[in-house]
Amino acid sequence: MKAKFLILLMMFTLNGFTQNDTKTTLFSITPRSSGSLKVNGLALGLGLNMSENNSIKSVSGLNIEINPLSIFILMFDDSSRRGFQETPTLHVNGINIGTGHSNMNEDIAYSGISISLFNAGYSCNGISINGIYNYSTKLNGLHLSLLSNDSKFANGMFVAFSNNSQQLNGIQIGVLNNSQNFKGIQIGIINKCKTQKGLQIGFWNSNNKRSMPFLNW
Repeated sequence: MKAKFLILLMMFTLNGFTQNDTKTTLFSITPRSSGSLKVNGLALGLGLNMSENNSIKSVSGLNIEINPLSIFILMFDDSSRRGFQETPTLHVNGINIGTGHSNMNEDIAYSGISISLFNAGYSCNGISINGIYNYSTKLNGLHLSLLSNDSKFANGMFVAFSNNSQQLNGIQIGVLNNSQNFKGIQIGIINKCKTQKGLQIGFWNSNNKRSMPFLNW
């Protein structure tokens, strides 16, 4: 009797673990809202987090997002109004190509190469090329954007019309460069920071010590 009870208990436990396991697949259409899935290969569709009950937990390989609504999201959505996300819920490792992401994509952590019309995510590690802007809590690596790179923590090189970071270690190159805690080099028309360990090169430069043209430290 005890043996049967133990067998039944083990079967019930194993069944519970099986139901909670995250499955792995080589290909998935996005968005997806059923099951729990890891994609090791190709994810293709409208976007990973187009719904609150997104079931894809990670993508390792190639993620392609072609969303015809991206231009409307760009026109009417402002990521900065919601502040920076504090934790990621989804990881994309490898190559990410997209027309732009919805406001529900702000908690994605990207690692590798990302090419997009615009991006709002938790982090971007590696290389990113953005047609309009990149708005992320953490930026590490090389990030090129036409309009702006905005971050809470930044390490690397940032090239855009406007570069803004609360804490920066690296190089900012743009027309307007701004950082609260700055270590590195700012190169632009107007460079601003509160605390600085480094060099400012531009038409007008200001920090907590002084404001002067052309060169500041």
